[in-house]
Amino acid sequence: MYRSMWRAKVLTLMVCVVLAVASLAAYRFLSRGETYEDPIDLRAVDWRSVEIPGSLCRSPKPIRLRDGSAVNVPSDFDGPEPNMPQDVAALTDEIFYGDITGDDRDESALPVVCANHDSTAAGQRAMGILVFDGGARELSVLGTLTSRKPRLGEPPNLLKVESMKPGRITIVDSFYLKDDFNCCPSGQVEETWVYRQGRLAAR
Repeated sequence: MYRSMWRAKVLTLMVCVVLAVASLAAYRFLSRGETYEDPIDLRAVDWRSVEIPGSLCRSPKPIRLRDGSAVNVPSDFDGPEPNMPQDVAALTDEIFYGDITGDDRDESALPVVCANHDSTAAGQRAMGILVFDGGARELSVLGTLTSRKPRLGEPPNLLKVESMKPGRITIVDSFYLKDDFNCCPSGQVEETWVYRQGRLAAR
């Protein structure tokens, strides 16, 4: 009887040791900042209904999109009047995916436009690309890409992602020249941002 109890205790102890060693090994193989939680599959996200930061549109709080847009968002942009509310549009048809963090999981780049409420194209105030990561089981913004060329037209310069590769993201920056119409910037240049230590920075 005592021998059976002793064997049961030894067996239980061995199981505990094996589980502890396995847990430690799994922990050591996790990359810095990773958790046991499954990362978000960004390609499955409903981007037309996400919450985005308010900073691009100078809103004091995050912006919840509905059907890809949000209207009359509080903002400190000046338009025909001070602190003109903004209508915000996410260009979900132009979202781009690629691995820039080097973790074998895609990040996403979502173009967003901010315009004075009920305005025409001339009332656009900002255009940027929000770069999202989902590795920690929640959406986080790695950075916001904006034009690095002078703004010479009434609308902001236009950006479009060309590639996303480990360590970098390259965009095409279409910028207005002096005599360009509001619809059609004629200047164009490639620009690159590099990913280092959890941040995106212009190269």
